[in-house]
Amino acid sequence: MQEFVKLLGLDVRSNNNNQRAGIWDGNEIIFEESKWELITLAKLIYKYGTQLFSLNRYTSSILNKFEKIYHLQDAGYSFINISSLMLAINAEFPRILQISIKNELLNLGYSEKLIDEIVKTTVVVDFGQDTNVHSFVGFVSLAGAGSNLWSVRGGNKKVPEHLIYRNKNVNVIPSHVIKVVNMLTNGTKNLYEVHYSNKDSTVIMKSVYDIIIIATPLIHDQEFPITFEGFPKNDFYSTGKYHETIATFIKADLKPYYFGLEEEIDNILSCNPNKTIISALGRLNSVEGTMKNSRVWKIFSNKPLKSEIMNEMFSNIKEVQQISWKAYPEYSSKIHEASFKLHNALYHVNAIEWVASAMEMSAISGRNVALLAYNDFVQKYCSKKFETVQENSDENTPSTEL
Repeated sequence: MQEFVKLLGLDVRSNNNNQRAGIWDGNEIIFEESKWELITLAKLIYKYGTQLFSLNRYTSSILNKFEKIYHLQDAGYSFINISSLMLAINAEFPRILQISIKNELLNLGYSEKLIDEIVKTTVVVDFGQDTNVHSFVGFVSLAGAGSNLWSVRGGNKKVPEHLIYRNKNVNVIPSHVIKVVNMLTNGTKNLYEVHYSNKDSTVIMKSVYDIIIIATPLIHDQEFPITFEGFPKNDFYSTGKYHETIATFIKADLKPYYFGLEEEIDNILSCNPNKTIISALGRLNSVEGTMKNSRVWKIFSNKPLKSEIMNEMFSNIKEVQQISWKAYPEYSSKIHEASFKLHNALYHVNAIEWVASAMEMSAISGRNVALLAYNDFVQKYCSKKFETVQENSDENTPSTEL
């Protein structure tokens, strides 16, 4: 993502380090940051001991190992499924996909209190789930709790928008893909026919492609399902499920005493969403970074918030919007295999989400699929062209001149 930002000449908006957060268990705030960083650090050590530093170092070591993927991709390597990708990065990584973050940290000697409060909070906030998620996604959550976070000024969506619309070779057709048909041909060439329609039209249009890259989750309950026909296996849909998250945006004044606070703070993070109802609540500032002390709040929850709950949490409510979306997979330590390559020239970017769901992961997966498609295409077609040229040369040219 940093390379994209640099390439596109976009500006980075740093994380607001002046904001304060508290961890809420439904009864009380069990930890609250101070306005002074040193006091916050002292409070953390007093409550959780020095294991926090060890956990931070261990999380960093996992991320440092994962950075090998950039060197592999720079060298042109590509991978057909998540197991081969993770194994190539580090021989230990397939194992941590099959053990929960709680069990992994318990085995490493970390206290249950630290896991159930700090680690669980990061998983709840990032993925709306518990510490039974597999260890790699747990470490991604812990990394997201760091202070060196950043975003793109004007909104992170600027990255894909600019990557698409600045490329003159990309033709965007606003439509819904309905069906992908594997066209059987007598030759070795593989062709796919895509059926699609415009949003406001019932007319079905068709186009034929050499390569198709799917960049949407393939789950059975998705809003706009795609039918596959003519393939040896027509069902490419995952047996897993995606976690439904509700994002509620509310313009109002926070009631601190509802959370057991004496004064307003910027972020309230849950370590027990079954009791707190919400996963996280935070002050939402402008993507331009120009607004401070906004009265707009963003709430993540696993179920839609009822008006009674919102009235208990807020006063002077001016506006409310709720958006529901399947944000990321339902993680467990029984991870199923997910493939980047579904058929000869049919690829799937979102397979990476079963390892972890984040913008950087999607960028890595997008590059993997691009390399995979390129390597397959060169091997299948360019080598045949070379063989044809060589055959013609053999017929018309003495071997001593080859």
